[in-house]
This record gives sequence, C-alpha cells and structure tokens, in this order.
Amino acid sequence: MEFLRTEGSVIIRDDVDILVKVKRITDGLNWDSQIVDHEDGPFNREKLLFAVKLYWTTPASSDQGGSRAS
Repeated sequence: MEFLRTEGSVIIRDDVDILVKVKRITDGLNWDSQIVDHEDGPFNREKLLFAVKLYWTTPASSDQGGSRAS
C-alpha cells in the first residue's frame, strides 16, 4: 500500500467516467484536483486527473480545557 505525502501530487490518465468517480473521492478527501482534456483534444474520452494532497489539520476543539466541575 502506498501513501501520498502531504502536498504530494498524482496524475491519473483514464476514461472520463472513471476519472469523474476518482475526482469525487479526491474532493471528499479535501484534495485539490481537476480533470483536463487529453492532448489530442476535448473529444477524446481519455482525460487526465491532476490531484494534490493538501496540508490540513483538524479544527480546534471548542472545549480545549476539558470539562470543569464547579
């Protein structure tokens, strides 16, 4: 199993229907991704997906101090 490092990138070349499904997954992972046309033009079903894994952290908890008893 391979892991993509933070701010690492991947390029996938496949049929547009497959890339739309993969893009849905990368968007769910909060990656920056886009599908672009094949170098032979927009009418070719084969497209390219460029994706970059972004650096992110979890949001700060609203209860950082823990619960306090009075």
